[in-house]
Amino acid sequence: MQTQRLFWLKALGLSGIVLVGVYFFTRPAIDVETSQQPVQTTDNKSIESTTANNNMDARDITTTESKAEESTDTFTSTPELDERIATIKQRRPNLDFSPQDVAAAVSRTTSWAPTDEVPRELPLEQEEFSDGRQFIDLDTLKIETLVPGDQVNVRVDQNGKDYKVTIDKVEKHDYNSISWHGHIQGDDGQKYSVSFTRGEQLTVGGLDTPDGHYVLQAHGNKGWVASSQLLFKADTSVSDAIHPADVDPNYAKNQDRHSHNH
Repeated sequence: MQTQRLFWLKALGLSGIVLVGVYFFTRPAIDVETSQQPVQTTDNKSIESTTANNNMDARDITTTESKAEESTDTFTSTPELDERIATIKQRRPNLDFSPQDVAAAVSRTTSWAPTDEVPRELPLEQEEFSDGRQFIDLDTLKIETLVPGDQVNVRVDQNGKDYKVTIDKVEKHDYNSISWHGHIQGDDGQKYSVSFTRGEQLTVGGLDTPDGHYVLQAHGNKGWVASSQLLFKADTSVSDAIHPADVDPNYAKNQDRHSHNH
């Protein structure tokens, strides 16, 4: 009897061992896949996020480039601007200004500005650099774009005043120089004459103002403005207006030739 009981105990123990082994080898690999799943999900989100950011950066670059192209292409000319450019080309066939440059010059209201430093390259005597004249940066393009009816401001530091010059007439000379004639309307009801004459590099001018007469001279964009009282001794018998012959020695010869032709 005891032998039979021992037999069944051994049989039950062996069966238990067999069942445990079968369970261990046949159980599904859920734990491993489940533990790796969050890592896989995180990686996918990270990749998707990086891809989205790259796409946004690409769109931003494309948008920036498109805006830059639009800012360049947004300029459109007008019939008035085209007519002004045609007038400039007729006066100066050798000059080629872009429509953007001409439009920018037209929008500016002043003809010159004070220089930051004294332009020592100007053909002046040493003492003339400190005699009280006003040194300027001349806006030559602004002068070149002026047509009758335009108005431009001129600043005279010697009396601390700004004057508004109205252009009345533009005259092209045979010797490749152009004169702009205009006036300043005084509060006293009088018109004070103004003229600028430009060659290829030299610009000279005379301004009659309610506060006296001023002279302008510039070489390229560098020049000066001074009162005639500062530069010259007053002589009421001689006009101090600037004439084209003052800056071009061939002017008199050209005038003689035209008078003989007539």
